[in-house]
Amino acid sequence: MAERHLLHLDSAGLRAARVHRGQVGLADHFAAADGPSALAAWLQGHPHARCTLLVDLPDETYQLDTLPLVGPRDRRQLIARRQAQLGLDTPYITHQALGQSVDTRAGGSPQEKILFAALNRPAALQTWLSVFEQGQRPLDGVHLASHLATALAPQLPDLPPLALLVWASPAGLRVSCLDGGRLRFSRLTPASTFAGRGLWQTCHDEARRTHQYLVGQRAIDRNQATPVYVLAHPQDHAALGNACPDSGELRFQAVDLPALARRCGLRSPIEDSDSLPLLLHTASRSRQLPQLTPAALRRPRQRLDASTLLGALAASVLAVSLVVSAHNLLEARRLGQQADAALTESLAEEARARSLQSSTPRLPLPADVLEADLARLASQQAFSTGLSSFLHRLADALDTLPGVELSALEWSLSPDTPQTHALAIVELRLPAGPKTRPDLARHVITTLHHHTGNPAHAQAAGAPDDQGPLHSPGARGDIDTRQTLRVELITRAP
Repeated sequence: MAERHLLHLDSAGLRAARVHRGQVGLADHFAAADGPSALAAWLQGHPHARCTLLVDLPDETYQLDTLPLVGPRDRRQLIARRQAQLGLDTPYITHQALGQSVDTRAGGSPQEKILFAALNRPAALQTWLSVFEQGQRPLDGVHLASHLATALAPQLPDLPPLALLVWASPAGLRVSCLDGGRLRFSRLTPASTFAGRGLWQTCHDEARRTHQYLVGQRAIDRNQATPVYVLAHPQDHAALGNACPDSGELRFQAVDLPALARRCGLRSPIEDSDSLPLLLHTASRSRQLPQLTPAALRRPRQRLDASTLLGALAASVLAVSLVVSAHNLLEARRLGQQADAALTESLAEEARARSLQSSTPRLPLPADVLEADLARLASQQAFSTGLSSFLHRLADALDTLPGVELSALEWSLSPDTPQTHALAIVELRLPAGPKTRPDLARHVITTLHHHTGNPAHAQAAGAPDDQGPLHSPGARGDIDTRQTLRVELITRAP
């Protein structure tokens, strides 16, 4: 995997730093005298390193201009024309949009503010870029360190619309003007120029000098105090407060540099007021910094043409189709498993039914015989209560026959006849004596038929036994001279 390196260029030379996952490690330093040859050797030793050059030189020019709101093509032409009109003899010039402004003149229309930034001494940069040209090593980008002020602005506490931002680095002391959180102006004081005055006294002097310049350019209101944010380690805050007292024009505010670095995502510790690790980390994470990279050294960007876009779209459609097909296949497989489980269960039920059928003993008689027996039993069911009702009717008949006594009763069924019926055989003792009516037997049969509703047939019988008789009221006990009558009553199903 290619390592990413940030190269910091100042007046003293070039520093190489490796940036990886929030860690910034300063590796090598190449002095201005023998730097190009040392850089060439370093590039040969790091053939896969991806490099970004951060330019931190004092020879900078900033020019604010306005453009009418036009289309992208016309805008590019207008920007190229304005760069040529600036008369700057340098190929290293870039621009940054600062938003829109409204012309206060009558009938004025909104215009776009453009900040042009350029290096006045291109040789200071060209010496190092020639090493990359000779080694045919493209650069990820060439950026001005001043543009990092825009990236740091969102992390500053309570930043007003107009403020100054100051930080120190090995290149020197840089004072930048922020207008609405965007870079408006910047100037670098090299470290070699304030060796005798001290860092924080130089901070006070350069902030006041920058403020006076911006007031003259009408970028800052003269009658309003301007806040000055100074990035410093907490151990230097006391010295900063002593060297930079507030005045009617400037109000100095110390910013905790290690805390700011942590908010920006830097994991490397900061031991002093040197802001270079924070600047390198911010440059590695910023993607919209203005470019100074010559076209010959710029790493080509992978642009997607129409065929590539169509291929990507087709690949996306294919991927979606594969996902849908896989889902349908899994669903069909699940349904097939459910059908197989249902079939297995039905086969098991059939096997259990066959097992139960085989284990059940067979009937000993054919079905037609059993049906005939069931029909016969059903016909006999009607006589289950016939005897009780018959006895009640017989008792009613004997109540009307004084002197006639019941001596015996037989009850039987005849299921084998074509029409099932019950046969009741009644033995009666008729009264004896000279006054016995000669047609008494006929009268008894008629009475029994009348009360029971059944056909009656009678015949005379011998002398009855001496068992206790059932007799009607008024019957007498002289059984030696009494006649016995045997009556057959046929009872059919109701």
